[in-house]
Amino acid sequence: MNSRAIRRCTMLVGVFLCILASIGTCWAGSKKKPVDGWTFEVSPYLWMASLSGTTGVFQRVPPTSVDFSFNKIFNHIDWPKVFMASGEARNGRFGILGDVMYVGLKAEAATPGPLFGSVTVKVSPDITATLEGAYRIVDSPSVQVDGLAGARLFSVGLDLNLSGGLLPGRSGSQTNTWVDPVIGVRVIVPFGSGFFASAYGDVGGFGISGGDLTWQFAGNVGYNVNDWLTAYAGFRYLNIQHEDGAFVFDVQQEGPILGATFRF
Repeated sequence: MNSRAIRRCTMLVGVFLCILASIGTCWAGSKKKPVDGWTFEVSPYLWMASLSGTTGVFQRVPPTSVDFSFNKIFNHIDWPKVFMASGEARNGRFGILGDVMYVGLKAEAATPGPLFGSVTVKVSPDITATLEGAYRIVDSPSVQVDGLAGARLFSVGLDLNLSGGLLPGRSGSQTNTWVDPVIGVRVIVPFGSGFFASAYGDVGGFGISGGDLTWQFAGNVGYNVNDWLTAYAGFRYLNIQHEDGAFVFDVQQEGPILGATFRF
């Protein structure tokens, strides 16, 4: 990805985050009494995300196009290798947010030109872990706005098998691990009667290491069943652009998400 595209994407996501924060500030009403001491939340979820883009592990071979489509994602997932959960610890205006995804995928892919036949791509595992500090910029009964800053770790294993075509078939695998700094904003708007909406956006990488860039946004609606349980549903999008030598992982993931939050 060239520098102009990186600047453009960073600017667009930055504008999106600023809009979220501005909306939350405008809607803010009177301050509510803060809860004393630490509170904790754990949220297991299922993100039914498609994955598309380009991947590669070979020198002098163009990256392979992959498309784990949403309507077939359950056929691609290696279910013993799936874990998705987020968590939050909060004390007053300060908080710590964490999110971990562990997913294995396998599917046929498009061949990189006429030199090879079919291609099988295996992503095993795809680990994404985010840790952020949070500060509640706005804290009122009508809206809460958190400013976020932290880091996101990626660890991706790629196995590519190219069947023979004009050239003999070949197989290759690489595992690449990297960490990107991230900044973001989260907005929570209660509707009353236990219902609420939330929006989250972040951007990271900033082209610091090898042109890395990552950004995501998510929107949810939820219902507080009681003091300790919340159910929610929404949509999430994550874009990852990373190249390290022959290793290429430029993909986007998007799809609906279902989850539950347990408070204690």
